[in-house]
Amino acid sequence: MELDRRDAEDGVERRAAARTLPVLLALTVLALAVPQRLAAQYEKPPPPAAYGLEDVTVVRADGTTLEGVNLVVRNGRIAAVGADVGIPAGARLLEGDSLRIYPGMIDAAGSAEMELPEPDSSPGDVASWNPPRDVQRFRPHLRVADHLRSSGSSVSEQREAGIVAAAVHPEDGPAPGRSALLLHRKTARQPRDLVLDPELGGVLTLEPAPGVYPGTLFGVMAFHRQQFRNAEHHVRVASAYTESAAGLAPPAWDADYRVLSSMAAGETPVFFRAQSSNDIRRALDLASGAGFDPVIVGGQEAWKVADLLAARDVPVLATTDYPQPQRWDPEASDSVQADTLAPEILREKRRVENAYRNAARLHEAGVTFALTTGDGDAELREGVRTAVEYGLPEDAALRAVTATPAGLVGRPALASLREGVAANFVVADGPLFDEDTDLLYTFVDGRPQVMREEPDAGAGEPPAVDMTGTWAVEFDLGQGSFEGTMKLKQDEGELSGSFSSSGQAPPLDIDDGSVSGSSLEMTLSASAGGETIEISLSGTVEGETASGSGSGPFGSFTWEATRESTPEEGAE
Repeated sequence: MELDRRDAEDGVERRAAARTLPVLLALTVLALAVPQRLAAQYEKPPPPAAYGLEDVTVVRADGTTLEGVNLVVRNGRIAAVGADVGIPAGARLLEGDSLRIYPGMIDAAGSAEMELPEPDSSPGDVASWNPPRDVQRFRPHLRVADHLRSSGSSVSEQREAGIVAAAVHPEDGPAPGRSALLLHRKTARQPRDLVLDPELGGVLTLEPAPGVYPGTLFGVMAFHRQQFRNAEHHVRVASAYTESAAGLAPPAWDADYRVLSSMAAGETPVFFRAQSSNDIRRALDLASGAGFDPVIVGGQEAWKVADLLAARDVPVLATTDYPQPQRWDPEASDSVQADTLAPEILREKRRVENAYRNAARLHEAGVTFALTTGDGDAELREGVRTAVEYGLPEDAALRAVTATPAGLVGRPALASLREGVAANFVVADGPLFDEDTDLLYTFVDGRPQVMREEPDAGAGEPPAVDMTGTWAVEFDLGQGSFEGTMKLKQDEGELSGSFSSSGQAPPLDIDDGSVSGSSLEMTLSASAGGETIEISLSGTVEGETASGSGSGPFGSFTWEATRESTPEEGAE
């Protein structure tokens, strides 16, 4: 009976998707269902909707600066950048004084909402000297990508902070799992839509298992060494069986050992969590014995072993989650002579300032490093600003949150501001790390997160119209048309509702809608067959009519709408 119920539910979902898909793709079909002789008349498809920025300064991660240039974003990519670039008709112009464009920041040790599985047993229910792996927190096979709970909306604060991507590393136990790289797509409706790399690398720590072996630092060191030897033996047995099975029992598959052997072979990056200089030395010792190349995550005292890290070419994902002073006041330190401070305050001052200077010292020693929030616990720009104040050059600081982390996670294009690459950048009204600088927009995959409305097209104005009601709308693709009905509800400047076409169900959602002055923007979207399709609209309202342009999977189009009901009779 349970199977029958599930089959019935699956059938309902498939039928709903089958009804939804024609609504989502109707416009695309119209664009494609043109006779070949007519389509041949067009050498290029109509230009899509775009974003444009005029007379801006582009600051690339490599230090190259382009002043007084225009930049165009189309189809999610940087279509053009240069002084002689024109802003295409129909593009949304993002205006402002003295705007600067920087690569989007990448938090190489960031955070995300996740729910990792709990052990099947508790430490008190198992033999402490021989516990199951999940109780030991030894699970290299586990992928945080499979247990994410974040979506595009839940990472909006990170986009507002200028962070376009983040590497998320599991914690808790000696081998808590594998990291994931997330791209903070605004359009991500499900956690998987954020994932750029589900197997970024394995994570190791020196954290003891809770209540069972290995329960001490000494035990964890011995445990890691033994597990890498076990993994090597596992691979050797499997290889021997593959070459000749005679006289050998088929070896059991061991996902954990397969990951460890991949680490030792240099095929899987190893992110090793270590803060103190002694723990960093221990991590390097384990790496030498097992054969893997570590990336240190945290590294608050990495400055103490900077020469060793540089000599072994070990990168550091340095945290900006600095220790918080309890007695020493950093703001008053300039007016207080060190020799007048009490010994305990002076010790704290030195400890905190050493953390502030960590990045500068790594830079001086030639260590490859990125600056991070430290699992999302710090404000990245503020942390970088502190590092700059304590000696880190600004050009090195920019690389530490753009090009360097992009390279360390294997996605150098994330920090690129060149034509043809995906538009992942921030727009600021001044130097990126200045305290008075505001971030105005963060583009991720060509979609902007607006932190402060641009001063054109009535942006920032209170709504001059009320769109609440039912509207008959017609889309004109130039090679065909498509009609439907929008039911809208306006709450101050926010717009929501649905779109439907005659004979098609269920309707498309309307979200991200806004009304400013007499201008409007909205997105029609729905999921069908595991895919999310979006159609973006923008336009103006005059009385009982509205018109504008839009873009979707098929390119660009124009649209017109006429109100069919009064606001009091509109959609709920």
